[in-house]
Amino acid sequence: MLHQANFTDLPDHIILEIFMYLNVKELLRLVRVCKRLERLIPDKWLWKNVQFSPRPIQKTKLRSIVTKYFTNSTAAVDICGKWKNKNTTYAISNHILKTIAVKSPKLSTFKIEDENLNSISLELLPSSIQHLSFTRCEIPLSCLKSCVEKFKHLKSLSFRRCPCLTDTHLSCFGNLPKLEKLEIVESYRIDNDAVRVIGRSFPNLRNLTLVGCARCGDLCCGNIVEKLPLLQSLEIEEWTELSMRGVNMLTNNLENLKFLSVKCTQINKGNIVIRGSRVGL
Repeated sequence: MLHQANFTDLPDHIILEIFMYLNVKELLRLVRVCKRLERLIPDKWLWKNVQFSPRPIQKTKLRSIVTKYFTNSTAAVDICGKWKNKNTTYAISNHILKTIAVKSPKLSTFKIEDENLNSISLELLPSSIQHLSFTRCEIPLSCLKSCVEKFKHLKSLSFRRCPCLTDTHLSCFGNLPKLEKLEIVESYRIDNDAVRVIGRSFPNLRNLTLVGCARCGDLCCGNIVEKLPLLQSLEIEEWTELSMRGVNMLTNNLENLKFLSVKCTQINKGNIVIRGSRVGL
């Protein structure tokens, strides 16, 4: 009689391979199934890339997970708060950031969404961070006040729909010689002063996205040409003060530029102007 295979007959390493496709919520449910799974779930490979978003997680639950499951191998974490909870932090705390730094000192990617960072000190994150991303976050200057020398290994920095973002926020990071990619989307306070900071502090940028920065225009193009000679990819949208003079300034003077995307109402009747290709970037 043929033996009927059962999931529990699989060796541990095969089960772990399967579990790597599960999200955090599903993994935590499995802990309660049996002693064997309770033993397997904390395996470091299941907690290498930890994604909580798009589901919000409360700080009490997050603190418990970080303490119990984060390891020296944890490389990336994506945390989601609650945007409607505007007056206080929902998902993270300084204590949680300290615990992450202790448990996962090699963390390379930190993403935070829908969170108010009031009273949070981002300097508590490990200095190993290479990719930092904020989406729909309230970012007071106080949370960045001691970050000037903190993120020297940063390669990419992203702000998406963070309306409070200004040139002063960008200045808080200090000089980032390794930063290659900067993305700013729908931050209406970004202007020529901010572009000056970008050119001065992030001189080795290869990829720059400035979308929904209505105060930007031809002056910004001049600063980009002067300060960012290594730029290979540039995406521009909704710059109200941009003209073809600025576009031509970019295309004629950025020798390394391989891809340029421009979408502004006053240029080409609002249709996207694309030059070059992203292929290979």
